[in-house]
Amino acid sequence: MKFSKKEHKVFLNLCRLKQNGILGLMRATLTEKYGAKNVIATPHYIMAKGSIPVALVAHADTVFTLPPEEFFFDEEKNVIWSPDGLGADDRAGIYAILHIMKLGYRPHIIITTDEESGCIGASKLVGAYHIFPWDLKFMIQLDRRGKNDCVFYDCDNPDFEKFIEGFGFVTAWGSLSDISVLAPVWGIAATNLSVGYKEEHSTKEHLYVSALLDTIEKTSHNLDYVQKH
Repeated sequence: MKFSKKEHKVFLNLCRLKQNGILGLMRATLTEKYGAKNVIATPHYIMAKGSIPVALVAHADTVFTLPPEEFFFDEEKNVIWSPDGLGADDRAGIYAILHIMKLGYRPHIIITTDEESGCIGASKLVGAYHIFPWDLKFMIQLDRRGKNDCVFYDCDNPDFEKFIEGFGFVTAWGSLSDISVLAPVWGIAATNLSVGYKEEHSTKEHLYVSALLDTIEKTSHNLDYVQKH
């Protein structure tokens, strides 16, 4: 699977934005697609109320102070990178959410800030909302390195882990992400799925486009299942 020319351009444009730019873009997009009354936006997080009781989570920051200016694409390997630091952690997650919305799905959306600085936006969110405000079965964070990982931290149970693995993911282990903060407070099962980047937090970071698109497809199947059941 590969990006179309338009999709490639969309992803690179996301990489060129700083955190506040991502927040502005997501607020405008969610307001357009979900309606202003269904969007809660602060400087620290954005939430949108959808019609599918699953929340997709991504963070608006990267570890890099400045966005990349130069990009390279290996068409044969289907890989994108930048000598400036690509920032696919977590621009890949933001892209995935935008793509899933473009396909017509309307899950709940959570966009956080400063995940790379210790999940600050997620901490602000649970400080303001001790209970998630809408019907919610589970959360999917789109912010894991690699290809087919699903990470649960302390947010899982055996049935949920088996359910997620049923979409083609393999359980792996990680240390911290936004759902590590959100899920225990809200008492909600959650998982973090691979979105194709590797060598994150370094200028060697690169994105395997096929892995990102594969996770988007699997997540869409997951949302289909929830809607039917």
